[in-house]
Amino acid sequence: MIHLVRHGESEWNALGRLQGQMDIGLSEEGRKQAAALGGYFEREGISFDYVFSSDLDRAFQTAKLATAWMPVESITASRLLRERFYGELQGQLLTDILRQVPNYADNFGIPMTHGMESIEDMQERMVKVLIMISKETNGAPALVVTHGGAINALVHKLTDRQEGTGQGKIDNTSITRIAWDGKTLSVVSVNEIPHLKEVRDTFEG
Repeated sequence: MIHLVRHGESEWNALGRLQGQMDIGLSEEGRKQAAALGGYFEREGISFDYVFSSDLDRAFQTAKLATAWMPVESITASRLLRERFYGELQGQLLTDILRQVPNYADNFGIPMTHGMESIEDMQERMVKVLIMISKETNGAPALVVTHGGAINALVHKLTDRQEGTGQGKIDNTSITRIAWDGKTLSVVSVNEIPHLKEVRDTFEG
């Protein structure tokens, strides 16, 4: 079973600025979210034989914080687990982007503008890397920390467009569970956030 996790809140998430593949670190809230996720895993007795992460800092730091209590030998970082590349839109405020490209987040099946990676290309690389991880881990418990757009696009692909991009949000540090039967990937659950209530209760105000 793969536990697919979105990184904790980043500094630019808090500002409403589109990151894409720009390397932005976690906010203080994001570090609390990642630590709470680790606390949830520990309480529930969920540990991992393998840990993978996007090579972008906000994901890698989330992976480190969430597994701090585990005897994890190493975290494998991969560019294939990065967020979608948004080209010239990266670094801009979401409010400005929505005026320029209202459908920037779910523009399926049309030519890309502003140098963006297409959603279809992102889906292809996410399926590719998760199949690679599934074959490497051979069914052993694995944590994979990546990005909201990437997770949503994968879910959209694996559920034949019933869930994912355009259908719902992937929260920071949420858990999406992916199964592998030796041939195909399937979605078990999407956007689980049992640990985030703890963050809100503990750090509110």
